[in-house]
Amino acid sequence: MKAVVAMVAVLTLALNSFAEVKWEKYENAFKRAKKENKLVMIYIYSPECHYCREMDETTFEDKEVQETVNKYFVPVKVRKCSEDGQEIRREYGYLGTPTFHFIEPNGKKIKSIFGAWRKDDFLKILKYFYEGHYKNKSMTDYFMEN
Repeated sequence: MKAVVAMVAVLTLALNSFAEVKWEKYENAFKRAKKENKLVMIYIYSPECHYCREMDETTFEDKEVQETVNKYFVPVKVRKCSEDGQEIRREYGYLGTPTFHFIEPNGKKIKSIFGAWRKDDFLKILKYFYEGHYKNKSMTDYFMEN
């Protein structure tokens, strides 16, 4: 019986380790994005931010969100006051926490979005970018149609 319980625990840990957002270091993000032909999604957060904690504890804990982010983006998570956070804020701007920057592999910013999002809304936002709708229609028009 103990062996079965141990096996279930090991399998649970193994499955959970695959089901998380695979955050990349900022210094490696664009190299990887070019190699994998993915957009970079930078998430600027603060541990003191209620809405950041809400994103981390709900939206980013959702398996569908995790799979979508990992499949279509090179995700980067940085504290707003860290060295990388300050560099990103200078380069791409800052709207408050949480801020999401969506960036092409060459470093060109597509769009920045502010706020915490529930799963369904965040998945629509991600789809707007990974399907390339940003290239030919505004986000407002996209959401009015979808």
